[in-house]
Amino acid sequence: MEFYYGSVEDLARELIRLLGVNETDRRALEIVLRGDGKSTTPGMLAERLGLTAAGATALLNRLEKQGYIARTLHPTDRRRVIVVATDLAARRLEELISPLIDRSFEMLVSRYEPAELDIIADFFTRVGELHRDHRRMLRDKDPYPRP
Repeated sequence: MEFYYGSVEDLARELIRLLGVNETDRRALEIVLRGDGKSTTPGMLAERLGLTAAGATALLNRLEKQGYIARTLHPTDRRRVIVVATDLAARRLEELISPLIDRSFEMLVSRYEPAELDIIADFFTRVGELHRDHRRMLRDKDPYPRP
């Protein structure tokens, strides 16, 4: 697991370098790209990333300036703003990530039976749930005092 998590962090650092963003901006972009295009709001991003409203605004300003996101009015509730990824963001991340996804799929399908793939998928789902729950618990803690 330690090797796996290290490799994920190393990959994230390369994406950060290539996209010209910081880690929080990269994660926000990932959340926006995985969203449904109707429900990703600045408030939802602030909550997911542990940011204040002002911090989320600064993050969105940076990503908008780089051409990666756009803010628009909600399609049914014109009082709300939603955040959507631009074609530029989708295209760049597709270019950077698709080879990994394709190779992962090929490797998994060639090495594992369908029942084994179900177990692997269940494992990652459960680990993701554990991480989400632990993150929520950590958010309730005060930071360590500075020496």
